[in-house]
Order: sequence, then C-alpha cells, then structure tokens
Amino acid sequence: MGNVSLNEYRDFKNKYVDKFFPKNLTTWSSRVLLETVNNAELLKEVEKYIDLCNDNISSENLDKLLFLLHSKIENSIENIKKSEDKDKFDKMSKTMIYVGLFESIDELSSFCDNLINNIKIKYGDNYLEVIQKVDKSYLSVDGKKVLNEDSNKDIDDDLLKKYLILKKWQDINHNYYYEVVQPLLDKIEQEYVNKYDNNKYKYKSVLALSKLNYLGNKSIISIDELSKYYLSGLDKELIKIIGGKGYGLTILNAFGLPIPETHVIPVDSKDDNYIKNLKKEIKYSIRSSADIEDGDKNSFAGMFDSYLNVDIEKIKEYVNLVKESKNNERVKKYVEHYELDNPNMAVVLQKFVEPEKAGVWIGSDLNSGILEYTDGNGERLVSGKITPKSEVWVANKEINSNSLMCEDGYIGKILLDYQKKINTISDFEWMILNNKLYMLQFRPVTSKINILDVSTNIQEKDEYYTGIAASPGIVSGPARFVNAKYIDKIDDWHNGDILMAWFTDPEWMNILSNSSGIVTAVGGFLCHSAIIARELGIPCVIGIGGDNMKKIWNEKEITVDGTNGIVYKGKIKTLKK
Repeated sequence: MGNVSLNEYRDFKNKYVDKFFPKNLTTWSSRVLLETVNNAELLKEVEKYIDLCNDNISSENLDKLLFLLHSKIENSIENIKKSEDKDKFDKMSKTMIYVGLFESIDELSSFCDNLINNIKIKYGDNYLEVIQKVDKSYLSVDGKKVLNEDSNKDIDDDLLKKYLILKKWQDINHNYYYEVVQPLLDKIEQEYVNKYDNNKYKYKSVLALSKLNYLGNKSIISIDELSKYYLSGLDKELIKIIGGKGYGLTILNAFGLPIPETHVIPVDSKDDNYIKNLKKEIKYSIRSSADIEDGDKNSFAGMFDSYLNVDIEKIKEYVNLVKESKNNERVKKYVEHYELDNPNMAVVLQKFVEPEKAGVWIGSDLNSGILEYTDGNGERLVSGKITPKSEVWVANKEINSNSLMCEDGYIGKILLDYQKKINTISDFEWMILNNKLYMLQFRPVTSKINILDVSTNIQEKDEYYTGIAASPGIVSGPARFVNAKYIDKIDDWHNGDILMAWFTDPEWMNILSNSSGIVTAVGGFLCHSAIIARELGIPCVIGIGGDNMKKIWNEKEITVDGTNGIVYKGKIKTLKK
C-alpha cells in the first residue's frame, strides 16, 4: 500500500479533502482520511479523481468519470459477496471511498457548488428558470412517476449538460446505494461490532473503531502515524490508547510544531517487539503517559515516574518501571482526592540529548502567559528544586530585548504563537537544542492563572517576605516546616497547617491535600508545588528564599497571600480581600 508521510498526509487533507468534501457533512471526508493514513496508492487515486473534477472537465468526461466510479463500486460489491469473512470489512471500507467520491461529485462537493455558481453567473437572475426548464425536460425517475411524462429536448450548453449528467447518475446511484450498498454495509459493520467492540473505546463510526483497535494492538506507534490519525478526525479517543502525554505530543506534531523523535508504547501493549523499531545508537527519555494524565481537568503533575538518558539495553527495564509507577502511593492519594478512575499507562519514548536550556510555559489566556527556564534539562525546574528565570509575555506589548532567544526568535513570542495555533490555553514543556526550540509536552491549562502586575496593601508595621504568586487566595494558620529527609516519619500533621518546605515532592500528596497553604524556599511558577496548589485551590507562594524560610518556618501563625506572592508573620488584617 505504501507509506504516507505526515507532510504528504497534511497536504492531502488541506488541499484536497477539506476543500472538496462538504464541511457540514463529514461522513465521506472522515472515511477518506481514515483509509488513506497508511495507503499511499489509495491517497494518490483520490487525488487523481478530485483533480479531474474541475471547471474545465467536459460533460462527456464527467459522464465517463462517474461511469468508472460506479463500475468500481459494482465490481467491488460483487467481490465482497464472494470473499472470506476476514476480508469483508476491509474491502467494504475501501469500497465506501469510491461511494463517497461518487456521492460527493454527484451532489455534495465543491465541484457541484462551482457548477451551480457558474450557471448562476452565465444566466444571471434567470438561472432558476433555466434549471427548472431543464428539469422539466429531463425528468428524474421520481419526476416521471409523478408527472407521467418523458419529454426530452437537445441542449447545447455544456454547463447544463454537466448538470444533466449529475442528475442522471444521481438516479442510478441512489437506487443502487439504498438497495444494494447500504444493506451490505450495515450487515458487515454490525458483524464487526459484534466481534470487536468490547466497550473499551468511544468511537464516531465503525471504521473509527477498527482503526482504534488497530492502534491499540500495536507494540509501538510512531508519533507521525498518531498525528495522521489525529488529523483524520480521531481526537480524544486516542487518549485511551496513548495516554495524555502521548496525546499532547500527537497534537503538537500534527500542527507541525518541532518535537524530538518520538514513539509511544500503547496502554495494552503486552510484548517487547517495540525494541526493533528503536535506534540503538541514541539515548532515550522514557516518560509516563497515563490515560488520565495531562488532561484539561487534572494534570497529575509529577505523580508518575519518568527517566532520562537511558541506553537501549535498559529500555525494557525502565519502561516497566514507568508502567509500575501508576501503582505508587502518591498516585493513589491523587486519585482518591479527586475521585478519579485508576490510571492505565502508556509510555512515551523520545530521543534524549542534553539541552542547552529547558523550560515551561503556562498561558493565562490565548494572548498571554508566563515563561520559566533554566540551564540544562528541565527536571530540576518542574520538580521545584531551583528558582528559575521567568518572563511575562503579553501579545502586542513591546518585547524586552533581554528576553530569551534562539535562532527561531524570542521563545516567549514563539510559544504565544504556538498557543494560538493550537487554539488552547497551554501548558508547554520545551528545550533549546543546538540553538533551536523543541517542544517536549503539551497539555491544556488545568487552573486559570493571573499574570497581572502585583498590587499589594502592605502596612509599614507588617513583617513580610516576597516570592512568586503561584496560587491565588489568602489564608492564615500555623506554619509547619517539612524536611524531605524525614517525610516518612511525620505522624503528627494537623490538617489545615501551612506547609513550609524547601520544595515539595509528588510523594507528599497526602500532606499537600491537607494543607491550608503552601510556601517553598525555591521553585518557579510552573513547578510541581505550584501546579498541584492551583488544582487543589490552596494559596501558594513559591521561592521566598532559604534565609527567609528559616525566619518563619515554624511560626505559630503566618498569612499566605498567594494572589500577590507575599508571606506575612502573624495574622494580617490589612489585606484587601
């Protein structure tokens, strides 16, 4: 059948399918896209037929084209009736491509619209009267039944001849479709559903179900193949197969945004055959991609395990570790807190190279967001173990010449553009490698942020310390410092205490969910502590500094203003609510 590259497929969709088939009826365009994902021969054949349907085609050649398509359909239907059961579904699905082309050329496509528009232009305000005369002179089958007439007149205008050709074949094909094609299609699709639908996937059509089953049974899937299926119309159905992180990367790749070489081991993969699809000479990042991770409601930030810089010899070992991380205690606490289903785990494999810089982006709306970054890879940044450099970006505002750049331009400006292209307020992870920008992750923002300039109401008598406003709200309570080394020994935590820590760890989910506020010495706006705090709705201030942390880490009462990024000693009454 031949491979179809992602670029070829994207061009095919944009230049042929989207322009030819009707936008308000996706039945045929969806079938064409699903069947041509991995079939270059069929894709080229569809292109050829659509190319023939232009304003310059003669009525004679239009008649020949429709005759050819109808003959293909008839011959294929006869072969299907004689074929083995295992072949019927695939053969019927391909036959429906020709049915869709025929139906669209004859009645629904841009070709029909253009033909009618050309008749309007030629005959002006009288075009309906002209068409009415033609219709009365050349009655359809149904018209003959009603009017009991069969009169014909010669027509010289080739535009009107083409109209009549379409009318003639509409009669022929409609009867054949409803009497022969539709009953056979319904029968074969019902047999497939009875055999292969196990309620695992939601699907828009039986053909879509067959493609989901195909993907779910693979040992490994390239990101290009996944992106083609995304462009074909399979959308969130893919999450059950490749998880949230795999789905986000699929979207980035489908939109043509730069990502590293990527494969996904699907949720139900049971064998190790994926190794033969990987390059032996490179290192890999092995990352979690649970089916409830990186969604538009719950990020699961830092909950699962991922590993960097892995040799091919240890791929299997670390893939299994990532899969097993769905059973760790922090995940159980997160799932319990949000009353979620237990996760199923896919695994993302990406080519690993140590970057020059790495960072994160979180959008406030489609026209603004916050950029944070550090040298090297971003693991320390997202874990909150360092305080990163940060930039606030707002569309159409003057760009600071000191802002972070690569050869592609200002990073913040590029990510604003990417966010608009995807049309989603976005949470991105990215890196700079060889002075070029690469995207590592995309998920919708789970909690809206406010990046407006900070305005405070500090009184001179107030003793306060500033950090990064990471999660909005104001709360007062006892400060409780937690040392990561002794987290397992804490048995006297009081619900409602304000958690003070150098940084937080995903293993702390039980304490985080029972804190009334969170303050860290280091970290950035997009670190684990900040994301979880926003999801939990807990006021949070990040990065107040080690010296300041020591001054207040065990105060009997402090106030955390997560909206403005300020931590006060005592209970403050002078704040604007």
